Amino acid sequence: MLIGDPASPDRARDFCARWPGLLRDRLAWFVAEVGADAPAPEALDRLVVAVVDRIGEERAVEPVPEWYDASLASAGWSAYGAALAEGLTAFVAEVYAARLGRPLPWVLDEDPKSAYHLKPVVDVEGIAPPWRQVIGTVRQVQSGTDPGRLRSVVEHSLAQLPASGSASPEQEVDLVEVTAVDRGRWQVSFPEDIDARLGRAAYADLEDALAGVDGVTAAVMEDRDRAVLSTGEGIDRADLEGRLTRAVSALRDR
Repeated sequence: MLIGDPASPDRARDFCARWPGLLRDRLAWFVAEVGADAPAPEALDRLVVAVVDRIGEERAVEPVPEWYDASLASAGWSAYGAALAEGLTAFVAEVYAARLGRPLPWVLDEDPKSAYHLKPVVDVEGIAPPWRQVIGTVRQVQSGTDPGRLRSVVEHSLAQLPASGSASPEQEVDLVEVTAVDRGRWQVSFPEDIDARLGRAAYADLEDALAGVDGVTAAVMEDRDRAVLSTGEGIDRADLEGRLTRAVSALRDR
């Protein structure tokens, strides 16, 4: 799913939907395994060396990374070593997330012309997929490259990102626009790329999130960027829009 030929579209979508959760679980394991501190670029040199030194170590690990394959085994990677590399990927992702002030928005690259076709990428301009940065660096360090390469790549990417708490023009655009259709019925419009902004897993929960907003009795997604809601009568449009915006923002930031 990360290296070699892409998986089938359905399998790739399933993997991408689970990828953020896989990284969260692997990060906790990685921190305990190598004694990592809070995610910061300065820690990367030591962590790269630790991963490369143990890349072929034969130890039990659960779960084995789904992308671990025979090509990595032939290059001297054990399943345990691949898990360490996945943990380092999660660590790098947290470095970026700390700068952004929110979790990384992972999406599936479905562009057939892309080098990352049917692989998970980060929907933030200026950041190559952290898994690509880590796997590429580990392979190069195995061949004698300076372990500081990963830190240099990450610091270069960080320099192009806004500081935590500063909103980009895209983030400032309203996520929700509510229009009255009839008494107790509303049309809710989102940006056309709402699925990419939220990420595949969060977008899949959008209808349920709308239905769970206080005052909403029913919610149906009619199109990718449009929903219809039912509410009790007497609900103020601006108040409803504010509640819905908070619900959608919570999905984006989780």
